[in-house]
Amino acid sequence: HNRVVRGLSSSTALHAISRRDDGTVIISPQDEAQHSATVILCHGLGDTANGWVEPTQYLASQLPHVKWILPTAPTQPVTLNGGMPMPSWYDIVGLDSRSSEFCNGLDESMERILSLVEDEVSGNGSSTTATTACVNPLDYSRIVLAGFSQGGALALYTGMTQLRKQSTVGLGLGGITVMSGYLPRSKAFAIAAGSEKTP
Repeated sequence: HNRVVRGLSSSTALHAISRRDDGTVIISPQDEAQHSATVILCHGLGDTANGWVEPTQYLASQLPHVKWILPTAPTQPVTLNGGMPMPSWYDIVGLDSRSSEFCNGLDESMERILSLVEDEVSGNGSSTTATTACVNPLDYSRIVLAGFSQGGALALYTGMTQLRKQSTVGLGLGGITVMSGYLPRSKAFAIAAGSEKTP
């Protein structure tokens, strides 16, 4: 369920902001016919989508054709932080053994991000002006996965290893942006056929 937020600042006059009950924030072009690309931006450990709304509003003012989807990770215990519950895309056991970590919860988080990607491709993506499907279905090449820290790790692993729905072909996204991130499950990392040239 989306709630449309009114009273937008001048920097986002061309965009509308909505918030889902699961913490996802969506910043969409007011005129959905202008929507021709989507960025899915994942926050870092302990943060939420709200931490990225202000910088994303600035980016949206520079890129009026882009929809921004900012999901919020589930709150769960993080071993590295003494088991303290916090928003986290997956469990982090330690800093010195990332390559051999199981990353409990990574698969579920990848499924959530994949669902957002597939919604954009199918035209079932979130609209800020209605509760129905978005106006413009997108090609995978018009979608970018981005993230900071743990969210960057999620974006990288998802974008490079996962397949299109009911296909044996990799996502082949328009790009992946990793800010201060790393590669989780590096020993199991294998680039999906079709994603080798993803920028």
